[in-house]
Amino acid sequence: MEKTSSVLWKKLEILYVTKSLANHLMLKQ
Repeated sequence: MEKTSSVLWKKLEILYVTKSLANHLMLKQ
């Protein structure tokens, strides 16, 4: 159970980071 939740959090973190990065790039353009 702990392993799956940690993996889920990792995926969420990556998703959030990529989203924020995309937003940052969009703002720069």
